[in-house]
Amino acid sequence: MTSPLRDIMYPASIAVWGASSSPMKMGTIQLVNLLESGFPGEVFPIHPEEKEIVGLRAWSSVNEVGRPVELALLVLPNRVVPEVLEECGRAGIRRAIIVSGGFKEMADDGGAERERRILEIARRHGIRFIGPNCLGVLNSAVPFSTTTIPKPPMGGGIALASQSGAYTAMIYPLLRRMGASIHQTVSVGNEADLDLVDCLEYFAGEESVRAVGLYVETVRRPREFVRAARALAREKPVVAVYVGGNEAGSRSSLSHTGAVAGDDRLYDGLLRQSGVLRASDMDEMLDWLWALSSQPPLEGNRIAVISNSGGPGTSLAYHLERAGLKVPFFSAGLQERLRGLSSPLAYTGNPIDLTFDTNIFVFRDLLRELHGSGEVDGAVIYGIFGSDWFVNLRKRFPGIDGFVEQLKEAYPEFLRALMEDARGKPLLVMSFLGQDSDAISFLCSNGVPVLRSARRCASALRALRDYAIVRERLRREEG
Repeated sequence: MTSPLRDIMYPASIAVWGASSSPMKMGTIQLVNLLESGFPGEVFPIHPEEKEIVGLRAWSSVNEVGRPVELALLVLPNRVVPEVLEECGRAGIRRAIIVSGGFKEMADDGGAERERRILEIARRHGIRFIGPNCLGVLNSAVPFSTTTIPKPPMGGGIALASQSGAYTAMIYPLLRRMGASIHQTVSVGNEADLDLVDCLEYFAGEESVRAVGLYVETVRRPREFVRAARALAREKPVVAVYVGGNEAGSRSSLSHTGAVAGDDRLYDGLLRQSGVLRASDMDEMLDWLWALSSQPPLEGNRIAVISNSGGPGTSLAYHLERAGLKVPFFSAGLQERLRGLSSPLAYTGNPIDLTFDTNIFVFRDLLRELHGSGEVDGAVIYGIFGSDWFVNLRKRFPGIDGFVEQLKEAYPEFLRALMEDARGKPLLVMSFLGQDSDAISFLCSNGVPVLRSARRCASALRALRDYAIVRERLRREEG
């Protein structure tokens, strides 16, 4: 049976309630973002008075559209949501996103009764929905986005289901600065109907999703959660941030989505039993998801560090060992072979310190030798620079322009060789450069995560190792 979430994530047509000619209305913002995301299907704004909204014909009722509508997007005052949902049901719409707030999370204002009412209407008409009190979804595969933040960095293999709407949209600028992408997001809100369990089951069937993140304030169906998470984690890594485990977090989650949180140790055990890796916060989870979605699991704990500077190499070694990984001292034979590939000043014991070398292909050559040696399980590199490194030299030495252009042209060959020579083992890059560097931008867009600190690199590699252990355990327990 097709998941109802798949219908919501792949609609051919959408009717939108709550948009108008006012650019400051939330519904208008979401309609514009939907259109600007590149959605190829039909969009029908519904408004009782206006005839045109952001260049589209507006309809006074969905019954006037005269064509099938697959998804309803409701961004309305909560008092009118029930009657509009009833209208959707009578019109044959069977999937909905209810963005409107003021339901169970406002229990002292009749919110719980309003939520009970929309659920009754939905069940009577066979409507499956996400929300209320959510921001909707993003799906790069269509593409479309109903969220409030423009220009999501679509792509990659990361999916995120969140009980916070902000964390499915406000992360877009951060991901863009990192050089990472987001493939799908689902803001589940109050989970009156579809919940995190439904998301886990849906993501398991999405081939393009390679790693799944969860922002969790409560788990409403713990047995089903464990079952669905374990089934997913046997094939794809799952990472969660849980924030309801102390008094302040629990109080906030109750007012936020009406969720009743539980003891932190209880949830720690629940996630561990489920095969879910637990991150401390969203920034850590995004680092892990980027690595987990683009790199293979770390099947051992031996890491090679390649650096063109002593400080970053030492920092990486320190944080890798603090994370419980090994930075092994290489054998005499391997060190001799590495010396033959690098400059006379290089140290080849691990970390490898190249000191100063402008030849980008030395990283490829060293990585090839390391992975062929059988002495390492993964690698992290510091010191990859691009043509921006020559910006001042080009002013004083116009004759090197040709060399710089050749360097730019060599990057695709270098990166392909670097990835090929990783030979199925994880590779991360540490750099302080941003996306304005052509080298870093190229690495990120071709599936090599670039993180800004030694601690973050070590943490991401630890997550790759932990997932390898979790996956092996789950598959063994399944027999």
